Amino acid sequence: MKTNLFFILFALLSTSLLAQTLADAHKAYVAGNWKEAADAYEVACPKEPDSLRAECYLWDILALSQTGNSKLFKAAGHRLDSLINTTSPEKPVYSEMLLTKAQFMLYMGKNARAAEILIQAIDNSKLEQAVVLQKVCSAVLSRAPHQDLDAKCKSVKDSSLYKTAQAKPAQATQAATPAAPATAPAAPAKPVAPAPVVEPTPTPASKTATEPKPAPKPETKIPDGAPYWTLQLGAFGVEANAKLLAENMQKQGLESRIETRIGETRTLFLVQTGKFPTKEAALDFGAQKLAPLKMDFQAVQKK
Repeated sequence: MKTNLFFILFALLSTSLLAQTLADAHKAYVAGNWKEAADAYEVACPKEPDSLRAECYLWDILALSQTGNSKLFKAAGHRLDSLINTTSPEKPVYSEMLLTKAQFMLYMGKNARAAEILIQAIDNSKLEQAVVLQKVCSAVLSRAPHQDLDAKCKSVKDSSLYKTAQAKPAQATQAATPAAPATAPAAPAKPVAPAPVVEPTPTPASKTATEPKPAPKPETKIPDGAPYWTLQLGAFGVEANAKLLAENMQKQGLESRIETRIGETRTLFLVQTGKFPTKEAALDFGAQKLAPLKMDFQAVQKK
């Protein structure tokens, strides 16, 4: 009996540790700590259920591709090809893999190949992926005019689901696909993006009589040139992913901006909201406005 109990407790503990590892991987991804995220995914993914394992590995690939290391980027490309070859086209994640592959091709300047792969992605896509598909369509067509792809993308844009999503505030569609290393979109709430990555954002809960005191407004006046605090929601290697998150913020009635940070080997696009006089004011705003939307954030001082 004691032995059986030991194994039960061990199983429960292992499940808890695995969930924490996956959560840590997502947080590292959203923060732009690509190598840390990739390492965490590589620990968590083999233990994920069959139905979720391919998606987890796609996050891993996207994290690797954004480390700025050419060898890791090449390895990510090989892993992506292997994942595509071993995944059933019937799975929704299959079209997300093709979307990511198209972005890899864009990044490497193989624009015509990117268009061909995107056509495959559209042919294998699900209706609920319409919004993300349209974002990737815009990015690819801007570099590779393609008659067949243009027709496919127009059919996506004319779909009833896409029109409905455009007419109403979307629920964190930025995560529909993980963020890839090209100039097109996730992903990381679910993996274009390459997610932030990030779990789909539910609509805010309705107000009640016991609702907490309103948080400070993000547009707090800060004297010109004075240091201030802001909340960072994500760091993306793909500008289109950052724009997608910023658009979703605006649809939620929240101000946002994108800061471009150029590094020696990589450019990052940081999505931020608010200017606050203190760290406490920034975190207070995040706790009351962003936490209910299940958005990850971190306070950053700007000088």
